[in-house]
Amino acid sequence: MSQREQLIRGIYRTMFETGDVTLADRVVTAEFVDHAAPPAPVPAGPDQLRAVVSYLHSVMTDIRYEIEDVLHDGDRLAYRTTMSATQTGELFGFPPNGRSFRTTQIHIVRFDGDRIAEHWACRDDLGALRQLGHVA
Repeated sequence: MSQREQLIRGIYRTMFETGDVTLADRVVTAEFVDHAAPPAPVPAGPDQLRAVVSYLHSVMTDIRYEIEDVLHDGDRLAYRTTMSATQTGELFGFPPNGRSFRTTQIHIVRFDGDRIAEHWACRDDLGALRQLGHVA
């Protein structure tokens, strides 16, 4: 397993699953941009990563990510994950209902040295909303 793959797996275990944002300054660049982040008035950099993790934990509990596949190409790393969680806060304007969901996601990150400089994602948000009973 490469150092970059270990970093990604560690970020999900340490930050996204627990809500601990203290690593943000060490894992992303000062100019980090999350192209898939929810719209918010948060500038680029570690604060943007902290805002995404904090938002997720404000609307969900029991967050888990299973990293299924990892592909490397130069300064890019792509990975397929299965995310599961329970909705406990307002999500995309829908009230909390305590139901759980499980979706597949594809993420791509660009590294600058040993830190992440950019992130893109393709998530099945519609599938999550269907599982939660918010849309048919």
